[in-house]
Amino acid sequence: MYTRVTEDNFRNTFLTSDYKNNFSYGGLTALYNYFEELEEVNIMYKLCESIEFDLVGIAGEYSELTIDELRDNYSINKNIDVIEYLQKRTQVIEIENSDRVIIQDY
Repeated sequence: MYTRVTEDNFRNTFLTSDYKNNFSYGGLTALYNYFEELEEVNIMYKLCESIEFDLVGIAGEYSELTIDELRDNYSINKNIDVIEYLQKRTQVIEIENSDRVIIQDY
């Protein structure tokens, strides 16, 4: 049995959980949109019918950080474009109107 997860459900589930500080409001919107697009591609290519919403899995697999935090956490040289560097290594989800991004931890 499945329940359709809307953008509001997605955000509210995070914002009322123990993981409420993992992502900003804008970050949750970007993350929801990412999973919606991923699900559409998966269905189009018949990879799966839908993506299961796993709050704990998402909170453990994705992190929202500033560019400076990413540079420090991953020891990225100041002369290197952080987003480009990370896009070659993992999934990067940019957050509209923000200096923060979400990455799939690696």
